[in-house]
Amino acid sequence: LRGGFDFGVMLPLPHTSIWMYNAAGWSGGQRRNTLANYYFGGFQNNYVDNQDPKHYREYDSFPGFGIDEIGGQTFVKSTLELNLPPWRFENVGSPGFYLGWVRPAVFSGVLVTDPGNGTYRHTSRDVGFQLDLIFTVLNHLPMTLSTGYAWGFGGPHGTSTEWMLSLKIL
Repeated sequence: LRGGFDFGVMLPLPHTSIWMYNAAGWSGGQRRNTLANYYFGGFQNNYVDNQDPKHYREYDSFPGFGIDEIGGQTFVKSTLELNLPPWRFENVGSPGFYLGWVRPAVFSGVLVTDPGNGTYRHTSRDVGFQLDLIFTVLNHLPMTLSTGYAWGFGGPHGTSTEWMLSLKIL
């Protein structure tokens, strides 16, 4: 069983917003059964992708840690995201290949696994950023090159970091 609630507000600075992504989940079964747990970690972008570049918004991602590094039968997670105004380019490229803009975002999150169980309760935090470079190929094929970096704190192995580079095609 899993649910989420996301909300955001525009800020006075043009093209700037702040968002809060919240999720919680419960799983039954034996703790030692790997299918009875939720797993979190990583930006979870593919090197070449066809989905939304901002995977860190999803309930099961947690940048700054390895993919599936953090696990638990129940969880509560919140991510705060600040979307900054895009940096627009003028006259960069040619009709066959041109740059549109860079869309920056900064985020921070907290994840508590097994909050109702004192023996297994664990709290992890992360903070990071992502830059999405929007460009066009062959006059009409939009693509996004994303790069990101995140620091994870309080994970199973202490503090860790993660880099991400992904190309969204179409």
